[in-house]
Amino acid sequence: MDLELSTRPLGARALVTVGGEVDLETASQLGDQALAALREVSPHLVLDMSGVTFMDSTGLKVLLSVQHRTELAHGSLAVVGTTRPVRRILELTGLADAFALYDTLDDVPDPPTVSGDAAPTT
Repeated sequence: MDLELSTRPLGARALVTVGGEVDLETASQLGDQALAALREVSPHLVLDMSGVTFMDSTGLKVLLSVQHRTELAHGSLAVVGTTRPVRRILELTGLADAFALYDTLDDVPDPPTVSGDAAPTT
């Protein structure tokens, strides 16, 4: 099965919606999409995983990598709508607590604001 991805702004965050299977064949697409959103929209990402029907360890590796990249960019990562396949791999690996997991988009708090985040004026 193919992977379906889309990105749009969501307030001060970038929302990446994921559908289908995240596996060895498709995980790099998710990583590329998330990193593009990080660079082009906001360092504060929300991954909506509610359409994910399967995820293997390759997908988990991408989630960890994306989280690391958001931290390097002084951003944040929220994972929303984790389906049973996503929760299963997070729980089996003991990494469920490593991510900020939310049931719905409405549950995601606003990203933290840090003094100096605003673009410089000239």
